[in-house]
Amino acid sequence: MPEPSILALLDAALAADAEATAVIYRGVHRSFCWLDRRSNGFAAALVAAGLVPGERMLLCLQNVPEFLVALLGAAKAGVVTVPVNPMYRRPEIERIVADCEPAAVVCELAHADAFDTSVRFTVGDGGSFPQTEITERPVKGPADPLMLVYTSGTTGRPKGAVISHANLLAGAEFYRSQADLQAGEPILAAAPLFHVTGLSGHIGAALAAGAPLILSYRFQADEMLDLIERERPVFCVAAITALGALIDAPTFNPARVTSLRTVFSGGAPVAPAMRDRFRMATGLTLRNVYGLTETVAPVIACPSAPDAPVDPATGALAVGRAVRGVTVAVIGEEGAVCPVGEAGEIVVTGPSVVSAYWRSPQATQEAMGALGFRTGDIGVRDADGWIYLIDRKKDMIVASGFKVWPREVEDTLYQHPAVREAAVVGVPDSYRGETVKAVVVLSAGAALSADDLEQFCRKRLAAYKVPRIIEFRDGLPKTATGKILRRELRS
Repeated sequence: MPEPSILALLDAALAADAEATAVIYRGVHRSFCWLDRRSNGFAAALVAAGLVPGERMLLCLQNVPEFLVALLGAAKAGVVTVPVNPMYRRPEIERIVADCEPAAVVCELAHADAFDTSVRFTVGDGGSFPQTEITERPVKGPADPLMLVYTSGTTGRPKGAVISHANLLAGAEFYRSQADLQAGEPILAAAPLFHVTGLSGHIGAALAAGAPLILSYRFQADEMLDLIERERPVFCVAAITALGALIDAPTFNPARVTSLRTVFSGGAPVAPAMRDRFRMATGLTLRNVYGLTETVAPVIACPSAPDAPVDPATGALAVGRAVRGVTVAVIGEEGAVCPVGEAGEIVVTGPSVVSAYWRSPQATQEAMGALGFRTGDIGVRDADGWIYLIDRKKDMIVASGFKVWPREVEDTLYQHPAVREAAVVGVPDSYRGETVKAVVVLSAGAALSADDLEQFCRKRLAAYKVPRIIEFRDGLPKTATGKILRRELRS
């Protein structure tokens, strides 16, 4: 019996139906057999180039079929894949290259000059990977590293989370089981494949279910709506900013998304008002989920029923309950478990949670101790086991000695019908120490003054929580998956 690995998922799909569709891109359907042959050829090319098991390969592509080919081919050669955002600038790439020291890189032909690595494979302009065959796969155990996925850096310098085969399989199984995915039921890749959501919730889930993965080069709302209408996916997972863009698109019509059965939102907090807006627009109940790069997949998730409750104290929408096989604790400053209703740091353990950062023993020790993985997120558990995400520990604002969680203020701002996006940060204040600042993006065609929005908040928040500075912008800085970057607003 083969060891649990990403390749075992591919082998199972091949055994079930080798000619079934594995990837759909620009209207072309490619089979699992095609994926197997192409990844065999790429694995052979890596071996021929001198790469040995354990060496790293930088994978810098958008959502194209070659991404899957390269990832599976590297696994067949025992090479560790390092997915990288192709929108990164050279200094950002150089920091990751210096940290992981890749022996090879896969990129688009147009980006090849950005990489100094001698072994390069390029895609585009008619280019293709080699099509020889690998003769023998190295033996890889479930605990062996499959990928290094760098954190988004929302709270500091990105770190490489070491994701094992077993971690990815656990993540893939979460999505397959929670969305009840069956063979042949298409999955929409709304998140970037280089992000952990794309790796486990798209690639892993599709392989685990033997399902087609619908790819679009990058997220564009109108194109996504066209794909949903034409290819009829049953499942997608995306940040709330992306889902909001779908329902706000000029071409949106509820009839275009009727194939969707299950929609998860992760990567960024969901305000109750946004959850309700999505349901009114689509008829679908948006299922909140919570996870991080280090957890590979959600470790807290909302079931299909009942609706997630709202915390009466903070107004936060519950992110769900602990996923089966995962232990979630809310820990106080001294390391003791917090009583029900008391805020503390969310700490998790489970089969999808990574055990180390790449070449970072101190960071590993600080984050992944005896209690479990310390997420850096502040949350509350209620008597029924629902978890409410309050905010990032490092994002707390102290105004005149009072604690203010940006998330609570943002959720209040989202209640105003003219507000499309909002982010709240603390800024220095000579009198209060810090004061609350809101950066707001208005809905198309909406008009709203800062004074009117401030008065709206005063009716709903304690005085010290009300934003004293309100700035309107055309957009907010975000990660590739739509997570708003508060640190850029602070700086």
